[in-house]
Amino acid sequence: MKKICLFLALSSLVFSSEKTDYFQLLKEYPLLATPGNSKLGEVEIVFDADQIESIEKAQAARLIKKGLSESVAKESVRVGVVAEDVYWVWLRDAVLFPTGAAGTYDRLLWKCSLEQKSCGVAVLPQMPDGRFALNLNYRHATRSWELELPRGGLLPGESPEEGARREVKEETGLLVKVLISLGCVAPDSGTLSSIVPVFLGRIEGAQEAEVEESEAILGIRLFTADELRKGLVLGKLPVDMNGEVKKVPLRDAFLTFALFQLTARELQ
Repeated sequence: MKKICLFLALSSLVFSSEKTDYFQLLKEYPLLATPGNSKLGEVEIVFDADQIESIEKAQAARLIKKGLSESVAKESVRVGVVAEDVYWVWLRDAVLFPTGAAGTYDRLLWKCSLEQKSCGVAVLPQMPDGRFALNLNYRHATRSWELELPRGGLLPGESPEEGARREVKEETGLLVKVLISLGCVAPDSGTLSSIVPVFLGRIEGAQEAEVEESEAILGIRLFTADELRKGLVLGKLPVDMNGEVKKVPLRDAFLTFALFQLTARELQ
């Protein structure tokens, strides 16, 4: 009943030209418009047009007091679809916080997550000798080499299990014999909407990897569970990079989660 009332409320809004796309998106995907209740300690989304305008003005005034120009301040608090491409939607909502304060709050949505419950997957591959395989991956966002689990997005209509086997095969060349679900990770619940299933993949063989042209993976490196735990404490592990040993960051959230689950479930 609550969702029906919310849908009717959104349907009755008179859209301003700059917020039409925003309200249409909330109508099309009701989960995005889960209202929340600030009186219960939640972050509550505001849908009333007049209240949204009032919050935008108050938030802009705060930023202007901090030294921002009026034009930058107004643009920085504009509620709606901030940006969109074929992969992502950047939304800014007007919200009420549990403290009673009002403001704006941004969130970044992986577009495929609007159509299906999960649209990405991560896998911890375990070799027959018990060691674990990590990708030596250069990441554009951090501008650094990283030791990480194989992971990626799901294809349309693909199940998480199918995607897990495919991603491991493509990125590492390893062939998964058995998949064991380890649960799900929210990589950054403060900003991202993504919820990613994580698997343990028992490996039975290997073939040549089929790395995509947009990826920078310098092969896999094998480690014991103890080596990975110590590496996570230190934040780095020494690896061979084209004949030169270098210390590479080890800080992958998916790996940390997977190792904890292995210990908790006694799966090693």
